[in-house]
Amino acid sequence: MGVILAGSVPNLVQWFNLYIYATFAPYFRTEFFDPDSPDSLIYVYALFAVTFVVRPLGSWLFGRLADTRGRQRALVAAVTMMSAGSVALALAPTERAVGAWAAVILVVVSVLQGIATGGEYAAATVLLSESGTRGHRGFFASFQATTIVGGLVLAQACLLILLLVSDRAGISEWGWRAAFMAGGVAGLVSLLWARGLRRGASGSANASPPAATKPAGSDRASTMTALLCEHWRPLVWVILLTAGGSAAFYTATVTVPFIVRETFFSADGASGELTATALVLAALVVLMLMQPLGGALSDRIGRKPLLIAFGALGLVGAGGLVTVAAQVTSPPVVLGILVLAFAVLTCYLSVNGIAKAEVFPAHIRALGVGFGYAVANSLFGGTAPLVYHATAGEGSVGFIVYLTVLLGVTLVAALVMRGGVTSALDARGGSAEG
Repeated sequence: MGVILAGSVPNLVQWFNLYIYATFAPYFRTEFFDPDSPDSLIYVYALFAVTFVVRPLGSWLFGRLADTRGRQRALVAAVTMMSAGSVALALAPTERAVGAWAAVILVVVSVLQGIATGGEYAAATVLLSESGTRGHRGFFASFQATTIVGGLVLAQACLLILLLVSDRAGISEWGWRAAFMAGGVAGLVSLLWARGLRRGASGSANASPPAATKPAGSDRASTMTALLCEHWRPLVWVILLTAGGSAAFYTATVTVPFIVRETFFSADGASGELTATALVLAALVVLMLMQPLGGALSDRIGRKPLLIAFGALGLVGAGGLVTVAAQVTSPPVVLGILVLAFAVLTCYLSVNGIAKAEVFPAHIRALGVGFGYAVANSLFGGTAPLVYHATAGEGSVGFIVYLTVLLGVTLVAALVMRGGVTSALDARGGSAEG
């Protein structure tokens, strides 16, 4: 359990740092770009997409580190880089002070945080998947998804608190800085906490790390050449599975909450925005609590049925979610729609990590999971908010078609996957072949 906590808590604050950017982008956009530019929101979401473009680089760097030096060491390095980036943004000068250099600072930090996120995902996913016990790996691995959503919950909670004590103007002026500083400090504190937890578990600061953090077969090559030449089939499958899942995740947790806040703000002003933020926060808490349930269910029925259910239901309902979010202002109805959408998303989110980990052998597992995830995220996940805002002036039809096609790809990947209830990680010491 110590390994689970040591992996989950840093993972939580890592995603908290990432989603501070996504949540507060509409507020700090005028601080880094010309306040009079109508495209400033597109610019900040374009940089959010940049964090995904560089994720494959992070997955390669930190994936090799995780496969050769240990999952925990890679996780610590990634969280440190992410936290440092948040502190830098909290202290960054604005466009009014340094002109275009403010945008340059935002670009540099976005690139560094994208690299960190690309490496962190694989380290945390593989660490938690390998640390589980036979028959309960889905449940333990689902805490990676739980902490991803937990990061969203913390970011939305920060926004709600700031809306209670200030307004849009105040958040645009100083509130976003407070949020970034909180994320950066929380990341560094989580590393100290996790280090103390591991020290307590081992009895000595210099003791060997738990077996679950040591990659089996680490004497074998964990290189991009080996991944592309020897394990390209599971790699392609991971990319296809992640395509629609990633696009749906960022649509449901970034784009749709933005639409809901803007819809409520247009109807009731500041009070409407506050109500919408509270509704989104409540729905995200439900989503967070759903993840262990989805993981436990997958231990009984397998990962495949849940992934198929996600693809099929998402294919049917994605367009309706985006459309309704822009039209409905009844709090109970909006909350019900969000919870229903998040229940469907749970079928993917709670099990996708363990499903990916099960198709790679241990010596290249972190690199395979991380690189496949990062490629799909850079192409389809982080670009989802950008695509929506770039096409919003012409309605959401184009975006809905884009999202539906990607969900169809994920459904096909789920239909062709192999495996039953028994986890491949239980075979041969966890060195499952794809």
